[in-house]
Amino acid sequence: MHVFRHSQQNASTCRLFAALGATLALFAGQAVAGPCPYEFTLSGKTDQLWKNVTNTAWNNMLPPQWVDKGFHFYSQARSRGPANGINTPGDLELEIHKKVAEEPEGHPNRWQILLPILNSKGDNLRVVYDYDGGKTSKCELVTLSF
Repeated sequence: MHVFRHSQQNASTCRLFAALGATLALFAGQAVAGPCPYEFTLSGKTDQLWKNVTNTAWNNMLPPQWVDKGFHFYSQARSRGPANGINTPGDLELEIHKKVAEEPEGHPNRWQILLPILNSKGDNLRVVYDYDGGKTSKCELVTLSF
């Protein structure tokens, strides 16, 4: 009887470790991606004022590895940019290159680039984007906000 109970405990322990190993393997495949590896370098007429930049023109300025799905970021840049000294797409690019930091935003695969522009509360203007790290993944602009 004692041997039987001992072998049941060993079997239970083995099942527990097998389940733990399977769980760890599952989560290892879902690791959070790092920041976007592609430089944000615009092309085209980046010196146009935001009010003169159309959705199509903005889309054509973006590097191939960056997208603005739904153009929410574009609309935020047009409305908030000029009030913060970002009058053109080229100004935005320069501020992104001068970034204070690039760090996780708080949601899985979401990152924020802190620009050296502060509001009255001392908060940095942020470029928020998603990047999941897949082989064909692009960096997707989400919003521009404080």
